[in-house]
Amino acid sequence: MRRRNLACEAPASLLGAWGEQVPLTEPPSPLPGHYVIIRLHHDGHVIDTKETKSVTSYNPVWNMPFLFSLPAGDIQQLELSLEFTVMQARLCTRSSPLGRVRVGPCAPGAGLLHWREMCSRGQLEVARWHQIQPDALGC
Repeated sequence: MRRRNLACEAPASLLGAWGEQVPLTEPPSPLPGHYVIIRLHHDGHVIDTKETKSVTSYNPVWNMPFLFSLPAGDIQQLELSLEFTVMQARLCTRSSPLGRVRVGPCAPGAGLLHWREMCSRGQLEVARWHQIQPDALGC
C-alpha cells in the first residue's frame, strides 16, 4: 500500500496467499473458490468498495492492484481505513466470510503498524503480511 498526496488517491495491492495444503493421503475434493472484498472506510462509513475475482485453490494468490479515491485533506488527519474481507464462494448458497484484515489508524496490531509505516514512507509501497482475524474491530 502507498499513498499519493497530490492526486488524492491511494493504491492498494492485494498479493495474499494463505491456507494449508491438503494432505496427499486425502481423496480429492472440489476446490473452494475464494475472493476478497476491499472496503475503504471514512469516518466509519464505507465510501468505496472493490472486489477481486474468485480464485479456485486451497492457497489462493492474488497480484491485483486497486486504486481508491480519497477525500481531500491530510491522510494522517482523516479517519480512513481499509478492510479486506476474505470470502469463500459457494455454488448453491451465499458466499461466507472467512475472516478480515483491517489497516488504518484504529486497526489493531499489524494493521496499525502497516498504516503508520505507509503514512511515513510517502509514495513508497509498503508490503506486509497480515493474519486473517475472525471479526473486524471497528474504529
